[in-house]
Amino acid sequence: MKKLISNDEAICVGCNRCVRVCPIEGASVIYETDGQIKVRVDESRCIACGACIQSCRHNARDYEDDTVAFLNDLRNGQPISMFAAPAYRTGGMDGDRVLAWLRQMGVKKIYDVSLGADICTWAHIRFIQKNNPEAVITQPCPAIVNYILMHEHDLIKYLSPIHSPMLCTAIFMKKYRQVNERIAALSPCIAKAHEFEETGYVNYNVTLKKLYEYIRDNHIQLPSEPFEFDHEEAALGRLYSMPGGLKENVELYLGKQLRIDQAEGTDIVYDALKSFARQQGRDLPSIFDVLNCLEGCNIGTGCLHERNRFEVNAVMDQNRKNVMNECDRPEYEHLYEKFDQTLRLDDFIRRYAPRHIQKYTVNGEQMERAFAALDKTTEEKRKFDCGACGSDSCYDMARKIALGIDVPSNCIQEEKMVIQADHEKILSLSKSNLENINKILEDISEIKGLSDEIVSLVKNVDGAIRAYSAMSNEIASIAFNINILALNASVEAARAGEHGKTFSVVAQEVRSLADKSRNTVSKADEISEKAVRSVDVINGKIENISKVVLQAHSEITDIYNSTQGALRDFDS
Repeated sequence: MKKLISNDEAICVGCNRCVRVCPIEGASVIYETDGQIKVRVDESRCIACGACIQSCRHNARDYEDDTVAFLNDLRNGQPISMFAAPAYRTGGMDGDRVLAWLRQMGVKKIYDVSLGADICTWAHIRFIQKNNPEAVITQPCPAIVNYILMHEHDLIKYLSPIHSPMLCTAIFMKKYRQVNERIAALSPCIAKAHEFEETGYVNYNVTLKKLYEYIRDNHIQLPSEPFEFDHEEAALGRLYSMPGGLKENVELYLGKQLRIDQAEGTDIVYDALKSFARQQGRDLPSIFDVLNCLEGCNIGTGCLHERNRFEVNAVMDQNRKNVMNECDRPEYEHLYEKFDQTLRLDDFIRRYAPRHIQKYTVNGEQMERAFAALDKTTEEKRKFDCGACGSDSCYDMARKIALGIDVPSNCIQEEKMVIQADHEKILSLSKSNLENINKILEDISEIKGLSDEIVSLVKNVDGAIRAYSAMSNEIASIAFNINILALNASVEAARAGEHGKTFSVVAQEVRSLADKSRNTVSKADEISEKAVRSVDVINGKIENISKVVLQAHSEITDIYNSTQGALRDFDS
């Protein structure tokens, strides 16, 4: 099958919204690159339901259709006819003016799929009346067909063999109106491209969204002249694009003879189909009318989504009233009698071939390894089931990890546990650092105490030196006085002559002793002055050290207090 869903992994943020809405296991593959979670599409498993595109808020998902190729071929003279799905009336533009513009562009014939829907209803009724099947799953929705053919083969036997309204229209155009040129579909659905590819009747899937965007981007002025289809007016088939549209058509003709159940939306319909398969024929409806899109084709995957459900339903309700005013049950009987006369039921029958997709299987050992990778070692952890990873449960995520389509780092609980472990390591390290800071503070306090003690001792030494200096000055003064006395004694001894010789010797010795004392004191003063200068220098150094110690003590105290406060906040 051709690739339809495009994925810009560069702008994917790994939010898992696309994973959460994807109904197919393995269609969304989660991986990690450069520490960033990313999601890619596995086209081999994707059913083109479009849910991921509508859920993505980062424009990472888009789809591809044939709008550009169709317009280019039309400009180049390629003969093309087309049909328009009923949703063209609710798509956000004046659909009739768009079709008038396409006719101006060169489209040969334009049909309304509502006619094909009438044929589809007729074919369903005649098939059920002829074959009385146990149960039928209707298949106007190609995403549903993709799902059954790819992933739920047990349901193929229930899948309605009647072609979708679009294919019924294409077959009617080719086999009954001899439209031989290429056919384009103005479609509200991405997945229709796969239906057209498999059946071969339609060449272009031109979605309403891409065509309307092209018209706006290129500022195309649409014509105002009236537009009409190239066939007779359709009946209630124009309601097919609403949820329960087929049911309403069948019941208009058959009343409440058949039990018709319905389900719409990716959140419901695929689980409902799984339940249908498990019923094994018990209590099944005659018709199970299913649609991929919650609001039906009117707000399909290939629509602009500019109108809400109430605006769309108002348009469709008016269509219903118009049809009901124009025809009643006898009119339908007449229409179906005409179909009986002009159409062959076998022309509108489709044969299905299952597509063989690799089945995912996981054993208990692989699951245990996956749970170990997630650090989910207890039942409590294994049933956390927050859904942030995009899986419905922790078990589903572990299964995906075992299959290699998810990664442990995508688990918020596992990441939380890693963060918690880091938190505890940081907490332990912070507490250890706090203890070290406290020890440094104690050591600095001790250094500060020793510094103060040294300052005190140095001051005592300085005082002693200065006291000694004062004593030296006194000794020098005494020596000076003794020297004067000795000098006077020598003079007197000289006057005494012979009798004064002995006294003269004593006087000389006394003067010599005074000179020695004065010289010694002089040397001591020099040493004392050097000591005083050194003590002054030491005092200056110790004062600087004391300032540095005080500053360090203050700064580390601030660090200690702020760390302690931060630690309390971090711990809480």
